Amino acid sequence: MVELSTSFEAAWERFQALDSLRLAGETMESELSYGRAQMLVFLIRIEDPAVREYAEGVLDRLAGIPGIEPYPSEYWHITVKGAGFQVIKRMRADDVLREHVGRLGRDAGALLSTLPAYAAQIGLPNGFPEVIFLEIREDGATREMNTTLAERLDGMVTYAIDGANFLPHMSIARFTSNEGLDQLRATLAELRDEAPGPKFSIRRVEFVKAWLSEETPDFETLASYPLAAS
Repeated sequence: MVELSTSFEAAWERFQALDSLRLAGETMESELSYGRAQMLVFLIRIEDPAVREYAEGVLDRLAGIPGIEPYPSEYWHITVKGAGFQVIKRMRADDVLREHVGRLGRDAGALLSTLPAYAAQIGLPNGFPEVIFLEIREDGATREMNTTLAERLDGMVTYAIDGANFLPHMSIARFTSNEGLDQLRATLAELRDEAPGPKFSIRRVEFVKAWLSEETPDFETLASYPLAAS
């Protein structure tokens, strides 16, 4: 398991020191799946036009660097909380029986409806060993949602990336080789010297089933929850 960071600054320092990247197929999701394909996730879709334009601009600046595979725009999201894997027979602690998924969604909706909508801003481009991402700047509301779901949902599993290691972010690309690592680091450093991205509002959280494969995961929306008026 890759050592995790507790701040964006620490993540950037660690990315600068990498000797090699974790390539597509070696992501955190593949480590957690143990061959399972239906991952349950609470997430925030990225649909704000200004945010999407900014992300496309970052990817344009990275275009031509070998070893980078952009995620399609329909994949862009902020993960709030991984909720395990839908299965028909429980074998692991984070297995969720198919017949219990609906209850999990209803209980989560009741909790999320008490949390207020909030403002956020796209921060600086950054990197984890497995992805290029955009930092999400806010007042801790996304981490509060993560903690609320982890601590108050009956039977909810806690992962290493929760709690102190939870960093709200939007992944925009993964890696297919290490060929462009030096050029990537240099370009990201240039981008990090520029202004952060646009502000946007977070008003809704979705509960999805992510179908994992070698391709970008497909999201099947199971429920959508509006946050309380702020």
